[in-house]
Amino acid sequence: MPHPMVRRIFYTLLSVLALASCTAKTTEPVADTTASPDMSVSTATLDPAVLAGEWRIRTLNGAALPAEAADGAILSFDTATNKVSGSTGCNRLMGTYAISGTGITFGPLATTRMACPPNSPEAGLLAALGSKTLTYQLSAEGLTLLEGTTPIITLSR
Repeated sequence: MPHPMVRRIFYTLLSVLALASCTAKTTEPVADTTASPDMSVSTATLDPAVLAGEWRIRTLNGAALPAEAADGAILSFDTATNKVSGSTGCNRLMGTYAISGTGITFGPLATTRMACPPNSPEAGLLAALGSKTLTYQLSAEGLTLLEGTTPIITLSR
């Protein structure tokens, strides 16, 4: 059984994260100006059916995921219930998501609590998903979640 102080710190941090995820900032859709002319990029209102199923997380904050996490890091969308599940590459995650126009908001999210390797992308991934409303770009390569004009997470089928 964990020490009471460790438990208190954990619950304090969890409360702070939960409160921080309650503030949503709506951003405008962004066109991908780097796309080649033959690639279709969409920033129109997202059809929820497009999200259905499993997506592999390829990059986080512009960097490829570490090899240990790359194969297992996924997000799976259940469009009938607006639930998201998957893996951070280390722990399982589950929660809800909402689509509003061109934005996607995640949360609240929960994870299992296994110890992760030091280079695990889990903390960054959870921070990115729980931070605010993200805009999206759909292209031939997959789905990109952006904060403003900055790609935060790229996913592919």
